[in-house]
Order: sequence, then C-alpha cells, then structure tokens
Amino acid sequence: MNEAQLQALLKLAADHLNTTPDALRAAAEKGDLSHVTGQTNSPQAEQIRKVLNDPEAARKMLSSPAAKKLFDALGGIK
Repeated sequence: MNEAQLQALLKLAADHLNTTPDALRAAAEKGDLSHVTGQTNSPQAEQIRKVLNDPEAARKMLSSPAAKKLFDALGGIK
C-alpha cells in the first residue's frame, strides 16, 4: 500500500468513526485504536477494527472494486 492509498483509507475510516485521519493514524501508530474505534459500536466500526488488525483483510478490502472506485474518485490513486 502506498502513502496515497493509506491516506484515502484513513480518510474513509475517519469519516465513519467521526474522527480525523490524523487522529486515526496517530492511534494506529501507537497501536491503540480502542479510544478511536471504541467511540461507536456500529457495524462499520467493527469492520474497520477488523481491517486495521488484520493485514490480509486490509489487502482484500483495498483490492475490492469499491476501493478501486474510491481511489479513482480521489484522483486516480493506483
């Protein structure tokens, strides 16, 4: 995953979690996403927690048609 893809993923996740991409990234780098994803019990938050904790799930999500469409909409990120 390149930096542009990571930024797109962080933005999408942050929008669903009512936080900022920077706060989400900082929490992920510290290895403590509980206070960020713990703010909500929605199905989206659970899915984001799963993806953030499972590199294989992240790879699958990023290679999905929906992710490719999102990357294209965000400026043709490859």
